[in-house]
Amino acid sequence: MAKTPKQFSAYRNAVAYLERLAASGHDQAYMHTHSSHPEQYVERVREFSKHLGNPLRRGVRFIHVAGTAGKGTTTAYLHNILHKAGNRVGSFTSPYATTSIEKIKVNNKLIDPNVFVELVEQLKPVINKMEKEYAYGRPSYFEIFFMVALLYFKKMKCNWVVLEVGCGGRFDPGIIFPNAISAITNIGLDHTQLLGKTLPKIAKEKAGIIRENSHLFTTEKRLSILKIFKKICKEKNTKIHIIKEGMYASKRCAGDAHFVARMMERSDPSERRNAHPRTPANASLASMVAKHLKISDRIIQDAITDTSLPCRFEIIQKNPLIILDGAHNPDKIKNVVHNLKHLTYGRLYTMFASGTLKDARSMVRQLARVSDIMMVTTVQGKGKTFYSPKELARFVPQGVKKTTVANPQAALAAILKKIKPDDCLLITGSFYLAGELRKRWMSEETVLTNRNHA
Repeated sequence: MAKTPKQFSAYRNAVAYLERLAASGHDQAYMHTHSSHPEQYVERVREFSKHLGNPLRRGVRFIHVAGTAGKGTTTAYLHNILHKAGNRVGSFTSPYATTSIEKIKVNNKLIDPNVFVELVEQLKPVINKMEKEYAYGRPSYFEIFFMVALLYFKKMKCNWVVLEVGCGGRFDPGIIFPNAISAITNIGLDHTQLLGKTLPKIAKEKAGIIRENSHLFTTEKRLSILKIFKKICKEKNTKIHIIKEGMYASKRCAGDAHFVARMMERSDPSERRNAHPRTPANASLASMVAKHLKISDRIIQDAITDTSLPCRFEIIQKNPLIILDGAHNPDKIKNVVHNLKHLTYGRLYTMFASGTLKDARSMVRQLARVSDIMMVTTVQGKGKTFYSPKELARFVPQGVKKTTVANPQAALAAILKKIKPDDCLLITGSFYLAGELRKRWMSEETVLTNRNHA
């Protein structure tokens, strides 16, 4: 029997409590490189963990995933591979599409909303104590979520944990675990206000996840960045594994230009929903880590084929084709445009919104080259600053048909009235935009009840 919305009131109260913390001035300073003591973020997590008996200190192995694009996909692949190999695996990811529990998963289920509430309540006394007594104040929203995940992984007796970094790597909470395997997808210009405005600076921040006497796996190709990684690995006596695209990806899915088309022909709507192209680089990266762990080719291939993620080129509807993708930087948009080439459709409608700290101009120009109509919108009430539709419209090149609608729901309704069955709608530019509109097809109550994305 499905739960009613009222039965999730305690969960929503817990989420609201965390979001109030996130909106505070204390959290707004989180991870800014201009801080005189950036190491405080790791030290604060260590102190937080100490108050809770250092959960997961022994008997658990870790993989730490960083990079500009593909962190979430790589983490999902690794999670599924480890699970299918017979492990009890937990993963912590960021951000979420529909509701907060999507950040924490064990095996094939998201954290139970009621357990989430219990763990947040367990943390409140420690949060209050640190706010009053600790030199660096209370933990941030992200750090609290991270600790909820650790407590849950301990409760569920996980023997493997895959951690996606929140931003950068050098000061990510996952650094408190010294023996992790490191995986870095790629380096691009994103979060420049936090990580630096050049690729070498960003590379050094992300390389902060490299541990001593361990292994680093990366799909980064540029020699200048690989030089940085190699230097750090040498200093830390860590072996670097440089993965070429397609080097060990599943032949059944990674790089298969016809994969999506075949999936779209299936009659089961749930299968169509999960029919997104597997990115060869991310599949190769996860596969090589798994190969290093002596996991069989069959398990690796089955797990990658079976992995799906919300708002990562997610085909949520057919006739018309509707795709949700939370791509929010030029590198991610480039992948989206590439994936569109694998599909057949009439006209392409693109709905776009972007945070003001993102390179919206570059993203819009890429999308404009493949779009017949661009509708620019905005997002409200997410604790972020977004461009107005009028500001985004200036980035759309001359000759491309464009419209502006401030309300995303109204924008979606307007497109759905015009779009024809053989057309395609792409919703992108912001994970918040894609996640919010996803609720039209997958409600928060459904996700909370099923403890699954689909």
